Amino acid sequence: MDRFFAPRSLAIYGLSRRPGNTARIILDNCRRWGFRGPIVGINPQAAGDGGDDLDIRASATDLPFSPDLAVLLIPARHVPAAVEDCGRAGIRRLAIQAGGFNESSEAGRRLAEEVRATARRHTIRFVGPNGLALADTASGLCLPFVPTLPVRPGSFSFISQSGGLGLFLWNLLESEQLGLARFASIGNRLDLDEVDFLDYLSADPATRVIGLYLESITDGRRLIEAAARAGKPVIVYKANTTDGGGRAAMSHTASLGGDDRVVDAAFARAGIIRIHRFRDFVTTARAFDLPPMRGRRIMLMSPAGGLGVAMADRSERRGFAFADPGEPFYRELATIANAGIIRPGNPLDLGDLYRVDRYPALFERVLASDRVDGVVFASQWPQMPPGGEDVFTGMFNTDIYTAAAEVVRRADKPLALALYGHPQQLADLKERLPVPVFAGPEEALEALERQMRYHEQRATAPFVPDPVAEVDRRAAAAWLADRDGTAGEEALALVACYGLAGVRSAVARTAGEAGHLAAAIGCPVVLKVVAAGVLHKTEVGGVLTGVASPQAAESGFTTIEAGLANSLPGAKLAGVRVAAMAPGGYDLFIGGLQDPVFGPVVVFGAGGIQVEVFADVARLLCPTGEAEVLAELGRLHCARLFQGFRGRPAMDPAPFARAVVRVGQLLVDFPEIAELDLNPVRLTDGGALLALDARLRLTTPATDRD
Repeated sequence: MDRFFAPRSLAIYGLSRRPGNTARIILDNCRRWGFRGPIVGINPQAAGDGGDDLDIRASATDLPFSPDLAVLLIPARHVPAAVEDCGRAGIRRLAIQAGGFNESSEAGRRLAEEVRATARRHTIRFVGPNGLALADTASGLCLPFVPTLPVRPGSFSFISQSGGLGLFLWNLLESEQLGLARFASIGNRLDLDEVDFLDYLSADPATRVIGLYLESITDGRRLIEAAARAGKPVIVYKANTTDGGGRAAMSHTASLGGDDRVVDAAFARAGIIRIHRFRDFVTTARAFDLPPMRGRRIMLMSPAGGLGVAMADRSERRGFAFADPGEPFYRELATIANAGIIRPGNPLDLGDLYRVDRYPALFERVLASDRVDGVVFASQWPQMPPGGEDVFTGMFNTDIYTAAAEVVRRADKPLALALYGHPQQLADLKERLPVPVFAGPEEALEALERQMRYHEQRATAPFVPDPVAEVDRRAAAAWLADRDGTAGEEALALVACYGLAGVRSAVARTAGEAGHLAAAIGCPVVLKVVAAGVLHKTEVGGVLTGVASPQAAESGFTTIEAGLANSLPGAKLAGVRVAAMAPGGYDLFIGGLQDPVFGPVVVFGAGGIQVEVFADVARLLCPTGEAEVLAELGRLHCARLFQGFRGRPAMDPAPFARAVVRVGQLLVDFPEIAELDLNPVRLTDGGALLALDARLRLTTPATDRD
């Protein structure tokens, strides 16, 4: 990968002296950026026409050396031959920028396959096609075919599926006085993809923060595994999101899973910082230019009391705790206040302190407190009329904030400066300060929260799923062996193999059988319709509860049969399930699906009809663990149920969490289970967990397995 970003020599296909030659832009960019290696051109129509400053050959095999990297900005139809030419010349790294491949047409797809096959035959690795390729501020490599001025070196590296957005970010970084280390526009990802570059940048000493812009994810598990082991902040803007509502689904799970919500769950496990605004790349990268915030205790300071109040509201919503530096600090502050009319506290109103030259000492005193983990200071930097500086001594002296930056370095705690003011003055200030300046307290708090949560997660042990024992995989495989399509409540027998108990039940084919089963099971019982295509039983009058006698069960059978015929004419009654009445308790939900990007996902939360109304559910990748389930469960509204509600006793959520883990393992063991609903799963007042209803869809017929 070093040869992609820091090649010793470069070949550019399609280069000529012709006016308007696009490949010439790449040459000019590299020269402006200071690329030091030899650059040669490959162009059969312009061979020998490079003039005194450029060597252009008809073929790479004509060169006296083999360049480290070749750039192919030529029509797509010529690319396979150019790749073959590179292979014969010993060039093993390519940047293919041309479009017109698998993103465009069937003919383009065939060209893409030809390019990939040719590259593999010659052990060539390449980035692209259909992208702007690569840039590196250290080596001076700049391959985008857009005229580009040098950008300042920095520690932020960026991987993008969109070349244009990459250039937009360059401009944004430059306008915000932030620097770039490396850039990769990966295009169609026919060979190298975002994970290849993420792994490389994770080990790159020049890169401290990695950003990714993704419109699609091909191998989600591989991506999150790479991010988890990166050891650096990974910031991702994932565009092209959906709510999963368009998916043809037979279950609640498919609609509740939702592609984008699964992405959230996957990113959270990996510690990926997900953003939803492009500017947040800058905001978040800035946060990591500050020392780490190792706790949640924050001190809010401003000479404008209103800003302090607004910051306090946002801090509480973002999960910060209000730091208390202690009475000695406040007594010391009182000795330097001017009028002594503002009560000290947190947020700290500095409107009574006109001697702004005292700010650095004040910052140092706060950051030195072992009761404070970080500080946000919000103020303004306005244009002052003549004489204004005399009133607010040194208020707008850059040296004040330079001294504050030195305080931050010594304390090794973050001080986030959030300043308003005239754009040019702020730009000059950002240019001179060695610490970041945020565009207001909202941005500063958001950045510190992301940094804080990142460091919290890195301080915890890596996620390891719980082992799941005492399951009967052989019995589960046997149940699945000859099934395809969908299954209803009979799927409770499958989840019973993984330790989820149900109530005693059986299917009656006639009214008389319903009466006999009710007597055998013991009244009262529940009657439920069994019919192909009936997913929501209550909608067809297909559920009767509290059936008190065998005679009532017989008449109930007839009632359900008539209700089905009335609601769904032509539907065939397969029978009526007679089940024991479950004890009272809380109705919960467990579902699962096979996500096309991230694999098995378990969904859980509030059950019964609430799952349709409130969708109060969490999502986790499988396999999972009890601690992870409990943490996500605690973030749901239904978590209050476990504490006791309306006279019901408090309940231990651990049995439910263990059931979620087991369902997750079932999905891992049998990927042919496309969707699974268990609703409701009742946590009884006595602490037992019972699966009361089920739906299941298979993608392919299952086979016997050990």
